[in-house]
This record gives sequence, structure tokens and C-alpha cells, in this order.
Amino acid sequence: MKFGIMNLFPVNEGTSDHQVLRETLDEIQLADELGFDSIWLAEHHFSKYGILGSPINFGMAVAERTKRITIGTAVLVLPLHHPLRLAEDIAALDVLSGGRVSIGVGRGYQPSEFAGFGVPLEESKQRYQETLEILRLALSQENFSYHGEIFHYDNVTTYPRPFTPGGPPILQGTVSPDSFRERGAVGESIITSPNFTPLGIMQKNFSLYQQAMRDNGFDITTYDLPFMQQVWCGDGEAGLRQAAQAAMQYYKSVGKVIPGSEEAIEKERSYYAAVAKNIELLTLEQTLTHGGNFGSAQQVIDTIEMLREQLGINHYIGWLRIPTLDRAAALRSMEEFAGKVIPHFRAQSQAHAQRQAPSPSPSPSQSQDKAAAVVG
Repeated sequence: MKFGIMNLFPVNEGTSDHQVLRETLDEIQLADELGFDSIWLAEHHFSKYGILGSPINFGMAVAERTKRITIGTAVLVLPLHHPLRLAEDIAALDVLSGGRVSIGVGRGYQPSEFAGFGVPLEESKQRYQETLEILRLALSQENFSYHGEIFHYDNVTTYPRPFTPGGPPILQGTVSPDSFRERGAVGESIITSPNFTPLGIMQKNFSLYQQAMRDNGFDITTYDLPFMQQVWCGDGEAGLRQAAQAAMQYYKSVGKVIPGSEEAIEKERSYYAAVAKNIELLTLEQTLTHGGNFGSAQQVIDTIEMLREQLGINHYIGWLRIPTLDRAAALRSMEEFAGKVIPHFRAQSQAHAQRQAPSPSPSPSQSQDKAAAVVG
């Protein structure tokens, strides 16, 4: 089991943009020192909901401040990017980090972001698919041509070339059952953050993905299967409810940025309307029970073990810096998680590895002694 932390970069009342960026960089360095395996950087534009417009650029600073942690994006909004420029930037980060990069990508959903960049929301699916295809070509081939509905290139090579042969792994943000099935059928890696999705539905989605992988000859055991959710790890009812309150405030803020009925693509209007209604009716108790993983170290461990057993996940990504949660409380939670939760699973992994290791073959003299003993 791998462990990561998620970073949204919100600016709350009483904090500044400068403070958020510098403090997050410090927290990522701490996560590296505490033994987390990965950090994940979100992309957002034009609001204090999340102020990091370029996770790749910020990742350059992370690469210089850390030694071993993987630098992930969750997610790059592909329709808002020029594919060749993005390929160059990803490769540069891969080089500077020594191959410590995982690229999570998504289609995006906030109308204000598309409007700000002059990208028609109705083109998002086509732009996403073409940009993804071009990224894969640019990072894996030194010369390629591409002709789609939007982008056209002949005999192009991007530089620098990536440190990782073929380019860093690319994981696609995945939500719907059809997407789980389709991506499993072609062996594509996924990343998901199913807030408030009932366990039964998550089981169905992950099962669709894993079955499609097996049916088409892909070995699921060789894939990272990440899962993100908000986390608070600690003792005490006051701290627990403070974390849940902060999580609920975050979810309420999501309701302000999702598309309205007139802004969403027609096929997605009912989905976003349902999400907005659920957020509007959200209570603190519902947040505590279904909005994340909140509780003592043992309770957090139990939830992760349940998710591993029921869904097959092997990379748990915690939103330990829940927006509006007091920073000191969040750092204590991070240290508690690193000090108690991670060691629990590392010990399990070591014990499993020892059980799987072949027994050493006896030396010739030992074999002779045993044979003599049997004969005697």
C-alpha cells in the first residue's frame, strides 16, 4: 500500500496567496521527510477555491525541495492546455525530479475556467481526447504526426525528452461506470475521488474496471489503483468535529463552482443537478459518516483496510490539509497518520514479502547430512 497527500491550494479568510503557496511547499517537504510516497497537486483557475493554475511549474519547486516523493497532478485540465507545450513542461519536470512524476488528467467541469480561456465547454470531450493522444505520442516518440478535428501536427519532436522511458505514467480521472469499464478494457490507469459515493456503487465501478482488465489480458496487480478522500487522524471529539466541519464547508464551496443547469453540457445536467442538491442538504453527521475518513489512527486504518478489501485499492491519497481546517491541526493529523497508519501497512507488506520469499536451498553438506540421517 502506498500513501499520498492531496493539495487543493484554497485561499481562506485570513490567508494570502503567498502564504498558501509557501506553506504548502513546506508541508510537501514535511510529507517527504515523514515517509509519504506521493503528493498530488490540483489545477484550478480564476477563484480562491484553488489558486494553483500550473501544477507542473509548482512541481519544479517540489522537485528541488524533496528527495524521494512522487510528484503527481490531480488533475491537469487537459482541454485548457496546448498539448505540445504541456508535453514539454511534463518532460522537464520528469527530468528535474529524476523520474518522480505521475500525471493525473481530467476533462474539467467549471464553466468559468473554460470561459476565462475562451475554450467552448461543448468542445471539452474532443479537446480532452486529442490532447491526451498527443501527450502520449510526444512523450513516447521522438518524431510524430497527428491529425485530429482540432490539432494538426507533422513531424514534430518535443524537448527535453523525458527522463522516464516512454514518459511518466498518465492516470485518467474516472467517475462513471462506463468510464471504469472502458478504461479497464484498454488497460488505462485511473485515479478517482468518489466523495459521498455509496460503497456499493464504488464496488461496482472498481469491479467493472478490474474485470475489464482481466478480460482483455491486463495484469491488474502491476497497476497503481489510487483512491482519494479527505482524512483527519487523531484523538478527541473536538478535533474530530472540527475536521468534519471543515470538510463540510469545503463540500459547500464545491456547490458554488459546479455548472448550473444552463451552463452544463446537456447530457450532464441531471448529474450536476443531483450533486448540487446533495450538497445543499448535507449535514455535519453525514459528513462524519460518509464525507471522508475521520477518527483515531485505528479507525483510519480500519477504513483503509476495508477499502483495500472491498475495492482492491493499493494507493491511498489523503486530503489531510482539508480547506479551512486549522493548519496546526492538519499538521498534527499528518504526523499522526505518518507515525501510526503508514507503519501499520508497511509492517504488513514486510511480513507478506517474508512469507513469499523462497526458503534458502540447503548447502551440499547439509543435504548429505540429511540423507545420512534418513538412511541411518
